Amino acid sequence: MIEVGAYKDQKVGVFGLARSGLAACRALTGGGAKVLPWDDDEVARAAALEPPVDLYQESFEALAALIVSPGVPLTFPEPHPLVKKAQVAGVPVLGDMELFEKARNTLPVHRLVAVTGTNGKSTTTALLAHTLTENGLDALGAGNIGIPVLDITPLPEGGVYVFEMSSFQLDLTESLEPEIAILLNISPDHLDRHGSMDGYVAAKQRVFDLQTRDGVAIIGIDDLYGRRLAAALSQKVIPISCEGPLDNGVYVVDGILYDAMAGPAKAAKTIGEVGHGRALRGKHNGQNAAAVYAAARELGVAAEKILPAFQTFEGLPHRLEIVGERDGILFINDSKASNTGSALRSLEAFENIYWIVGGLFKEESLEMFMPVMKNVKKAFLIGEDDSIFADFLAGKADFEHCGTLDSAVQAAAAGAREKGGVVLLAPACASFDQFKNFEERGEVFRKAALKLIAGGNA
Repeated sequence: MIEVGAYKDQKVGVFGLARSGLAACRALTGGGAKVLPWDDDEVARAAALEPPVDLYQESFEALAALIVSPGVPLTFPEPHPLVKKAQVAGVPVLGDMELFEKARNTLPVHRLVAVTGTNGKSTTTALLAHTLTENGLDALGAGNIGIPVLDITPLPEGGVYVFEMSSFQLDLTESLEPEIAILLNISPDHLDRHGSMDGYVAAKQRVFDLQTRDGVAIIGIDDLYGRRLAAALSQKVIPISCEGPLDNGVYVVDGILYDAMAGPAKAAKTIGEVGHGRALRGKHNGQNAAAVYAAARELGVAAEKILPAFQTFEGLPHRLEIVGERDGILFINDSKASNTGSALRSLEAFENIYWIVGGLFKEESLEMFMPVMKNVKKAFLIGEDDSIFADFLAGKADFEHCGTLDSAVQAAAAGAREKGGVVLLAPACASFDQFKNFEERGEVFRKAALKLIAGGNA
């Protein structure tokens, strides 16, 4: 656990008592603060370390800070009532990443890498931590990836923290200074929280705004937003791409990783094939690999030692996870593909796809799927917004309304069994219509797939 002593003997409100909120309570209490915990959910309040204090009834003038969970609205569509109350009282509204920064000078000397992006940030965070560890460095991946940053055990001197940061977490961070900041890509997401694409881009840009001029910015330039940011920053910039050669950066073409950080693309050093690692299938993982390669080189890892580490990376659950294979059917769990951009990357990675798709659709268009429809043999629709996908798929691909995920797995496997293929869960939607989160959705898919694999029948 990280102890945060910045608020010793002061009152600090903590709103939201899920994993990061409870970790904040422990860190603040350990540092001597008087913590006032609250959650709107009665079950969550029961998990509090201290007796819950109704912050709606509390005088905020006595608070040194209000720590909120990342999902609490700050601006759009309007601030949460407790955020408004803090703003009126002039109380800082912060998140757990900012608390970590306040404790950094009490930790052994270390380096910090912050990873963000619409898609791929969890895989990149885990892959970088794995690559560094395989090469003898003390490294740890945490943050939005699962382990709250305040729950980690401090690394010894020379360690490297690799933190996944969502746009929500970046909104709540004021002074974290990552030595290396990675922005993989930007595509429309969470616009209900940020109000507009400009608001979302501004939140992602904060990962670089937090750096000093000595920082290193690694930026995916395969989208317009990344290209604009790369051209505007004053710190050292290393561009990355999975679309084609580029100067002064790292890129992947046809699965081969090239290092052109020292100059023009024509003088690039061929590093090798990314896809030898089973967990790095798909073109999009070329972008993740390029980012990790650039960061690892900046952290002192020899070029020839990076790809061998990729080959031992086992990947993350629910992210193009290979569940298993039976009778020529490959079952792939990409439940984390909760937007069109990430689902598109899944569909690009395979052919002969029996696609399970649907849930709560949070975007405006499905047109980006047009170039990959040739890879889809049939779609199996689930969830509340299945009619949106039915309208899009009409005349483009066969589809079937299945309603539930269990039914869709059965139907997709039956279809794939005739000619072989890939049963792919890539929902392109949020999960909250039928599940608590994407993890639960992925577990339901995995159990259904494993049952079919064990029985051999669909």
